[in-house]
Amino acid sequence: MRRLLAIVGLGLAACGDPRPPVAADAAIDARIDAPLDAGLDARVGAPPAVIVLIGDGMGQGQLDAASWYRHGAPGRLAMQALPYAGQVRTGGPSGITDSAAAATVMATGAYAYNGAIGVDRYGRRVETLLERAAARGWATGLVTTTSLPHATPAGFAAHVGSRGQLVEIADQMVRDAHPDVMLGGGTLFFAPMGAGSVRTDDGLYDDLALAGYTRVDTAADLRAALAAGAPRLFGAFAPDLMTYVAARAPETPEPMLIDMAMAALTTLDRDPHGFFVMIEGGRIDHGGHANSLVDSVQETLAFDDTVAAVTAWARARGNTTVLVTADHECGGLEVTGPAPAGEYPPVRWRWGNHTNARVAVFGDGPGAALVDGAVIDHRWIYAIARARMDNGAMIAPGREPIPDGEFGDLRHRAAVQAVPSEFGPGENQLDALWLDATADGLYVGVEGLFAWSVNAVEVWIDVDPGAGTGVASPAGALTDATGVLDLALAASHVTAPATVFDADVVLASIGGGDPHVEDFRDDAGGRALRAPFGLPSNLGWLRAAMNYGAVRTRGAPIAPVAGQGLEAFVPWAALYPGGVVPPGAKLRLAAVLVNTTGEFTSNQFLPALPVGSHNPGTALTPLPGVIEYAIDGDGDGVIDGDRPPTIVR
Repeated sequence: MRRLLAIVGLGLAACGDPRPPVAADAAIDARIDAPLDAGLDARVGAPPAVIVLIGDGMGQGQLDAASWYRHGAPGRLAMQALPYAGQVRTGGPSGITDSAAAATVMATGAYAYNGAIGVDRYGRRVETLLERAAARGWATGLVTTTSLPHATPAGFAAHVGSRGQLVEIADQMVRDAHPDVMLGGGTLFFAPMGAGSVRTDDGLYDDLALAGYTRVDTAADLRAALAAGAPRLFGAFAPDLMTYVAARAPETPEPMLIDMAMAALTTLDRDPHGFFVMIEGGRIDHGGHANSLVDSVQETLAFDDTVAAVTAWARARGNTTVLVTADHECGGLEVTGPAPAGEYPPVRWRWGNHTNARVAVFGDGPGAALVDGAVIDHRWIYAIARARMDNGAMIAPGREPIPDGEFGDLRHRAAVQAVPSEFGPGENQLDALWLDATADGLYVGVEGLFAWSVNAVEVWIDVDPGAGTGVASPAGALTDATGVLDLALAASHVTAPATVFDADVVLASIGGGDPHVEDFRDDAGGRALRAPFGLPSNLGWLRAAMNYGAVRTRGAPIAPVAGQGLEAFVPWAALYPGGVVPPGAKLRLAAVLVNTTGEFTSNQFLPALPVGSHNPGTALTPLPGVIEYAIDGDGDGVIDGDRPPTIVR
């Protein structure tokens, strides 16, 4: 029977109190502290091996749709039959993660901003699992159905500031990381300049030859090289991305993912020290971007076939850890009804981009039991694999707030709603305001439910209470009405509370959307209300990552999820010049729910209005109070944020 792994920081504390850590039970503690050895694996004496399989963009909707298509029922995929299963929270410092940031954290254990490859959120180069394995004398490999320098394989084998630096990534793969097996697409980035290449030099084929690689261009070449016992393999079977499974001709020269994966395992297993390999079903994600059910299902099934073959091989070999997961979900795919085997089920899509929905993690072999029944983040993939490489105990990742729309990693539930929404239960409600502060910035969580394109959530922040630097009252302070939220903010009729409150910044978002740091759109963002970051007549964008919790589908009946909602991360540089937080710094905050155009204010304030208050409508309405949060409570100049916020009326 699967057991729930208690992760530090997933419980809720009482209003205004720091959240106590949730300790794992003694049995789980023992599992974490003990070396992740082979245990009762089948083949005594087999060298250790770690296989990480990543279904790019593969969320629960993709799993459900694929299972209905193949089996006429959900939950029947091969990966879903593995002995251990849990969930992964997928957010990152940018909010909704991309493949580069997610691959980087799985490969290095360090969070990164979207687009970054093999560097942490501060731009520092971080050792990857592939590099660590090579340093241990293990063989290493990368397999993908995308291009080899694409985001996911790149995160395990390169260190650059942007995933778009494809030529430089290819250079680092071949000349620095040089995995023993590299199979996927991407001849454009390796071939010498000329037709069929984006390079301006002699390319990397000579480097590959000198390093002892057998270069293969077709599935037949791959089979021949494998039969000949080639010690190192390089195969780029398409100019860029490999062809969708559903679009392949019967006699395609491109190998299937299962063929590449098994060739990699056979080759790497010749090393007497062990091996590490990352295998990616990369085009599931592209099916999600295109809202193509056919491609999402067929790519997921091809990935599942690979998981089945790899797992069977690993069990026969023994001493092999297999971890199967995804970097993120893409498209917000949701199955809405059943279908017989061989038919695609009815579905709906959320949009054409990544979401922050949790994804599944499955496992088998030594150490994989740590994911069983757990809700983890991507750092755990790294931690388990590293423990196997080091033949030691797993170092459990510590608490690190991430704007993922789930508030279990925030320390303070600072204010709780005391007034029912007059729109009825489950609609248009601010349930609680969550806060946390770290050396990186401020985290704000607004728990509740916000109707798509109907509500706007506004969080007003006084950065330096009493200094008088901000606007004395939100009402009438803003004149820039060129964007959706600009219009709502300019129409505000909320006035200042009786206590001192001069707003310097406002975070705002149209409810139901998915804004994050790359989406500087008119319907979400952080706005500065004072110099040097902006003026009331010309609102300035702040680089604030914003994110929502559970997947919300346009037009679908939804209900609030406890501990989830809108979450924002604001770097200190967006609040203080140069990012320097003064000693003893404190903030004052207030949240309010308005309609999209801003002229109608709900009774949903945080702090809450007096019990029984009705919707203020369009009347000038003072804020009922503010929440004061000491981010340097002891005045020593070091951000701690551990003191419970208080409500000032």
